[in-house]
Amino acid sequence: MSISIVGRCPPPIGGVSVYVSRRYAKLQSSGMDVNLIDFADKKWVFKLFKSNSKVFEVNTLSLAIVCIIFLFGKINKAIFIDHNASRNYFGVKKRILIWFLRGAKEVWVVNEELKLFYPETFNVKVISPFLPPDETQYHNLLQSYPVTVKNFIKRGVFLVNSSWKYTPYKNTDLYGIETSVRLLKVNQNIRLLLVIAQYEPEDMPDTLVSEINKNIQNGRLCLLAGQSQLWPVFKCDAICLRLTPLDGDSVSIKEALHFGVPVIASDSVLRPNGCIIYDYNCFEDLVNKVSEVI
Repeated sequence: MSISIVGRCPPPIGGVSVYVSRRYAKLQSSGMDVNLIDFADKKWVFKLFKSNSKVFEVNTLSLAIVCIIFLFGKINKAIFIDHNASRNYFGVKKRILIWFLRGAKEVWVVNEELKLFYPETFNVKVISPFLPPDETQYHNLLQSYPVTVKNFIKRGVFLVNSSWKYTPYKNTDLYGIETSVRLLKVNQNIRLLLVIAQYEPEDMPDTLVSEINKNIQNGRLCLLAGQSQLWPVFKCDAICLRLTPLDGDSVSIKEALHFGVPVIASDSVLRPNGCIIYDYNCFEDLVNKVSEVI
């Protein structure tokens, strides 16, 4: 059976794009007749139109793309994978999406809660959005890190906080960048690998930038800026932090747990089994949980 994987591959590196690339690689390595229709390819619409695949695994709920698949007469061959995107649909927009999806082959969702979005008549299946990375790429990816990062992660236990960019949220930021840097003040045994895909210090509080720079100089903080696959870090003595007030299905959490790394995560959403949970509204609780693990 021929399958087309439809979606966006890295870059940028994110939960959905990582899933798309790994799903394609997994099916390809298993010997299946599979091809990739990448939204980054300017000719993706033409490739979709010309494709004779029996099944299309579509990793988006974009109304425009769902409509294109419908108009191309491929909706009955399409499996739409809901990576939390349905949370953005309400009212008329939701009704239009459901009208299109009623003709789909299947709908896959990444957690049980998302099933509630769809009518009972729909064929909805819960899947895990996590696919293990290809560990044969470990040494190549590790060597792609800056020397400062490679040296830092060799020196013993360290915390990891990864984020897309500094995004203000209420009196702090969405990814807990400020909170993770603040941890360095209260525990002298802590070292922090701070991963920020889009590091834009001009858009960050001066006091935070100053603290980051100070701790880089004293060797307690290492900054990894830009697009990087993070999982090789979890094969070292890492402790993964997820300090978010809201969240989707975090790839970093799943990767850390896969490699047996402790994960300290906020209680703001339901977390996977194995996470160490702290009270998001209590910094002292976070400090205590980190101290216990270190």
